[in-house]
Amino acid sequence: MSYSLDTIRLLFVHESQDEAEQMINALRNAGKLTRGELALTEDDLIKALKAGSWEMVLCRPDVSGMGYKQVLAHMNRLGKSMPLLLLTNEYDDQLCVEAMHDGVRYVVPTGNRELMIAHVDRCLELVHLRKSLQQSQLSLHEAEKRLSVLMDQSRDAIAYVVDGMHIHANEAYLDIFGYSDADDLAGVPIMDMVSAADHEALKKLLRSRAQDENQTNELTCRGVSIDGKEFDATFVFSASNYDGEACTQIVIRTSAIDEGALEEKLQEMRQTDAITGLYNRTWFLEQLDGALTECIQSGKLSTVIMMRIDAFEQHQADLGIDGSDELLAQIAMELEKFSDGQPLARISGEDFALLKPVADVDEAGKLAEKIRVSMEKMMPEVRSRTVKITCSLGAAFVRDDSPSSQSILTKALECCNRAHAANEGKGNAVYVHNPMDDVEAGSSEAVAMLLRTALEKNALKLNFQAIMSLHEEGTGFVEVFVTLPQDDGNSLPAAHFMPVAHERGLAGKIDRWVILNAVKAAAAHKGPVRMLINLSGFSLEDPALGDWISKALKAAKLDGKMVVFQFSEADMDAYLKQAKAFSDKVHGLGCQVSVSRFGGATEPLHLFKHVQIDMVKTDANFTQELATKEGKDQLSALADAVSESGKKIIVGFVESAAQMQALWTINGINYLQGIYLQEPSDVIHLGDD
Repeated sequence: MSYSLDTIRLLFVHESQDEAEQMINALRNAGKLTRGELALTEDDLIKALKAGSWEMVLCRPDVSGMGYKQVLAHMNRLGKSMPLLLLTNEYDDQLCVEAMHDGVRYVVPTGNRELMIAHVDRCLELVHLRKSLQQSQLSLHEAEKRLSVLMDQSRDAIAYVVDGMHIHANEAYLDIFGYSDADDLAGVPIMDMVSAADHEALKKLLRSRAQDENQTNELTCRGVSIDGKEFDATFVFSASNYDGEACTQIVIRTSAIDEGALEEKLQEMRQTDAITGLYNRTWFLEQLDGALTECIQSGKLSTVIMMRIDAFEQHQADLGIDGSDELLAQIAMELEKFSDGQPLARISGEDFALLKPVADVDEAGKLAEKIRVSMEKMMPEVRSRTVKITCSLGAAFVRDDSPSSQSILTKALECCNRAHAANEGKGNAVYVHNPMDDVEAGSSEAVAMLLRTALEKNALKLNFQAIMSLHEEGTGFVEVFVTLPQDDGNSLPAAHFMPVAHERGLAGKIDRWVILNAVKAAAAHKGPVRMLINLSGFSLEDPALGDWISKALKAAKLDGKMVVFQFSEADMDAYLKQAKAFSDKVHGLGCQVSVSRFGGATEPLHLFKHVQIDMVKTDANFTQELATKEGKDQLSALADAVSESGKKIIVGFVESAAQMQALWTINGINYLQGIYLQEPSDVIHLGDD
C-alpha cells in the first residue's frame, strides 16, 4: 500500500501573511500543489493543530512572544509528528545545532527560496515514508489479527470461498467432508456441503451477505460428506482475504474433530517446512526476535545468511516438481552441516536462511563463502541424474540498532539479490552487508557521485517530447529533458538530481552538456526540428554562456532560430537582470526564449516588461484544474493575456482526452504537449517520422 500526496498542507507560524503567501507561491512555481494556513498567535496555532491535518509546519523563531520551542511542545502534546522547518533571517550555526537538537527538522534562511524548496522536498519524502509505513503497519496488523484468529481456531475446519465456490481448505475441512486432496474440492460449491433440507437457510444467509459482506453469520445445519453421510455442524461465515483476493472464510465447528490431535498437527505444520523438514519462515522470525533481544541486552552480534539456489526455475523444468523437491531436501541436508544447531529455515521457494552468532563481519563473510563453495562442489544425485548447482548468499547482521527482525531478514534478502545479480546475473557469489549502504543509498552524496561520473563519461541521457502546433506549422518542435541513468537500469529525472547539482556546483556543466548534445541531435535529425531546451537558473549567472552557445551552434551548423531556451518563472524572477542580458544575447544569435511553470506568480506578465520573451509554458496546475469551470476560466484568461502581449503559449501536461477536449475550446493557445499526445522518448519522434 502506498501513500499518495496530492496537495501539500502547510501550517505557517509567522508574523507576516505576505511572506507566507510568497513562500506558497514559490512552492507552487516549483510544481507543488500547496494549501496553507497562517497562525499569528498561540491560540491560532492550537486551534489549527486540533482542527487540521498538516504535512509540515514552517515557523519563525518567535511569533507574538511564542518561541519555536513552544510550537514543538504544543505539537508533541497534541500528538502531531509532522516535521517543523524553522525560518530564520540568516543562517546561524549555533541556532541550527540547538534547534535540531530540540526537534526542528531543518533551519532555513527566509531569503533562500531554493534551499527552502529543497528542504520541503526532503520533508515530503519523510512524510511520504512515514505515512506509507503507517498504512503498511495497519495492513500488517489487520493481517496479523486474521492470522491470530485462524491460529486460535486452528482446531476447527477452515475454508475460503469466492462466489460460492471453494478456492482453498485446510486438512481438517477436507477430513470432515471426506476429500483426500484440496484440488478435488477446488471449485465445488458450498451448497453441496449442506444437506438439501438446509439449502433454503443457506441461500438466505448468502443473500444477506451479498448486501453486507463484512458481517459475520452463523448457520447451524447438517453437513454432507462426499459419500453422502450427514453430520451436525455450525458454519461461521466472515469476510477475509486469500492470496490478495477478497473472499469469504468459513469455519466449521463440529464435535467429530479430535481437537488434541488436530492442534498437535497444526502446531507441527505451523513450524515445519514439509519438503525439506527444516523449520519455516514464521519460526525463523521468532528465533530472530530472540537474537535481536539478546543483542540489545548484551551486544552479541549475529548474522543472518540468506542463500538462494541459482537458476532454480531451470532445475524445476529439468527435474519436474517432485525432482526439484528432492533437490531442495538434499540441499537442506548439506546446509545443516554449517548450522551447528543454530536456527536454519527454508524461507520460501529456493531461499534458505541461517542465523548464527559471529565475532565480526569478516567471520560472516567467510562462513557464507564456505557454504557457497560447498554447494558448488555438492553434485547431488536426483532421479539418477547428477545435478550441478550454485548458490548466491547475502549476509546481514543482527545489531542493536536494527528496527525489527523483519527488517533484518529483508536486508539479508537485499544482499542475496545483489549476490544473485553478480557474474552477469548468474550468481554464485557472496555479498556482505555494509552499514554504509543504507546511508549512501539515494543520498545527495550518491547522486553527486553519479552526476560526476556521468559528466566524465558523457553518460547523461536526453529525452525528447513532441510539442503539437495548433496552427499547422511545418517545422517539428520538441522539448528536451535530461535524465541521469542509474546502475539498476532506471533513470532519475532532472527534478530529482538538479537540486543536488546546484548544491555541488554541477548545474552549469549539466546545462552546457544538454545544450551541446541537444543541438547535435537537432543537426543530425533527417528533417528540420526546433529544440525547446530547459536550463537551470545557474546558467543565468554565467556571463560567458552566450558566447559559448554561439560557438556550439556554429560547430553543429545549426541555425539559431531552431533553438528556444527555457527557464522557469521562479528563476527568471530571481535573476531578472541576468535573464534580460541572456535573452538579449541569444536573440542576437536568432534563438528565442521561453518561460516554464508560467502563471504561478501573482503578476506573471510583469516579466514581459523586463525580458524579451517569445513564448511561455503554463504551470501544470492549469491543466490539472481544467475539469472545473474556475480552472478553465483561469487558463482562458491567461491565454488571452499572453496572446494580447504577442507571445505564444504552450499548454503542457495533457494526460487525458477530457483535457484535450477542454483545451480545444480555449482561444489563444498555440501548442499542446503531454503524455496523452506523446510520451518522452530517447529518440526524436515528430509524428511524421
